[in-house]
Amino acid sequence: MYYVMHFCRNKKCNNGWIDKDLTDARINPPDWKYCKDCAKALGIDYDAQTPDSNLTPKELEHKNKLKERMKKANEIRLQKINLCRHGGG
Repeated sequence: MYYVMHFCRNKKCNNGWIDKDLTDARINPPDWKYCKDCAKALGIDYDAQTPDSNLTPKELEHKNKLKERMKKANEIRLQKINLCRHGGG
């Protein structure tokens, strides 16, 4: 298990902490999770939070569109690789 610096999803909160890396963070520190204080104030179970659990419907729709684009791009890449391997390109 890897750990990473997290920042609270509440933009008015300045809390940061070290926690499990559930999103394979490489460049930007994750900000999808509320800190313990903000989660308690919002009535959210701190330990039950997932990268998608606190997203608004608009954010979730955007994330799903990006996933679909990446899936299509990977399919095209694999098709090109297969064509090259079999002498088609």
